[in-house]
Amino acid sequence: MLYIYGMNATRRSLSNVDLNLLVNLEALLEEESVTLAADRVGLSQPAMSHALRRLRKLFGDELLVREGSRNVLTPRARALLAPLRAVLTRTSVLIGGEPFDPATSDRTVTVAATASIAYLIGAPLVDLLQRRAPGMRLRLVSTNDISDAVFTDQRADVLLLAEGYDTEHERERLFDDDWVVISGVEGLREGNVVDLLWQLPHVGVDSPRVPRPYQELRSRGLEVDVSIRVNDYLLVPQLVAGQRRIGLHRRRVIEKMAPGRGIHHVDFPFPLLGLGVDMVWNPWIDDVDFRGWLRDLLVQAVHSSDR
Repeated sequence: MLYIYGMNATRRSLSNVDLNLLVNLEALLEEESVTLAADRVGLSQPAMSHALRRLRKLFGDELLVREGSRNVLTPRARALLAPLRAVLTRTSVLIGGEPFDPATSDRTVTVAATASIAYLIGAPLVDLLQRRAPGMRLRLVSTNDISDAVFTDQRADVLLLAEGYDTEHERERLFDDDWVVISGVEGLREGNVVDLLWQLPHVGVDSPRVPRPYQELRSRGLEVDVSIRVNDYLLVPQLVAGQRRIGLHRRRVIEKMAPGRGIHHVDFPFPLLGLGVDMVWNPWIDDVDFRGWLRDLLVQAVHSSDR
């Protein structure tokens, strides 16, 4: 028997619920509009309004409320989004839907990552998708958010997350990486990198926490001058290139970007934990075939970016 979860910590059998209400609920939560939801599922606006009243009673929550000039979802409604999609997907397969086949699927793949990681794998990922699944589409979401909103609001199938950040969800390694020192100074080398880290102005990223390399420098008594701050790591090399400035970055990004750009790099001079990237899977997606296929696609994209 199928169940819907999350109603006052109990389970209600779907035999007591009109399944069409769940289809309507998905449309309402994704469109955040009674009118648009009605158009999407082919109902009149009064019929969708009636469905919303029934859903509010069913869940004991307003779900969609007016805030100023627009509608917004309640916290309960946002929490319902991802598990609702999973329930409807499983139900569709149960009643005759086809298993995932990349050759015929028109599914949209959503990958969430920082801009730097997206820079590394974006182009090869697009190329692989076009060749292996021509009917599918890609959403590459650039984000620093690692909360469940990435899965519920952004609808990410997978989040590519640096190993230093914690998550309660399943994760597996995509690639390894490490820190390098970058500068526009041609004489940058291992023999003088510590001196230049102390002497040159830094281009750094505004962040709620101090990046590990800067923590390590501080622990060794090296207080550096971060004179230029940006909100994204991908901007750091652009402001270092050809200038008497210095910064810190991912080795893979710099090796991809540096040739001919006036950017020089050497290893970070002190031991640090790695800077690997993991795949964190949407916990509400249990399509084993799709996940396995996407895992292989991401691994191949990384290999292609190394060439």
